[in-house]
Amino acid sequence: MAATVLLCACLIPAAHAKKCTEKQADAFEAMVDHLDSWEKVDQLRKQYGHCDDGGPAELLSEAIALQLADRWESLPELAKLIERDRALKPFVLGHVDSTLNDREVNRIQVQATSSCPAGLKRLCAELKKRAADAFK
Repeated sequence: MAATVLLCACLIPAAHAKKCTEKQADAFEAMVDHLDSWEKVDQLRKQYGHCDDGGPAELLSEAIALQLADRWESLPELAKLIERDRALKPFVLGHVDSTLNDREVNRIQVQATSSCPAGLKRLCAELKKRAADAFK
């Protein structure tokens, strides 16, 4: 009896996993094209995080890398959002990956090393590590 209850409890999350429809995937991609702030990245994660796979995920990785590389001064905004919702951090860090071009990864790594805003050393260290891992 206990095994049956345990088996059913394990299957419930899988049964309720949200599937990404074609319409949602299109909306996800459309939002990626307009990501110019961490607030919008967080909004996309909350609305369409279940669509974060395959080609659209690569587009999102590129958008996040550009946000980090080109708008490094916005890192404190990201940190504030992460304080409010810890799920944002692994979402962002997970997109600093091997799909990115070396130029962007290098810029992220350099900025995390030499231009870390006060109080964000841990986040910078994690970004630096993810960038180093992306080169592997």
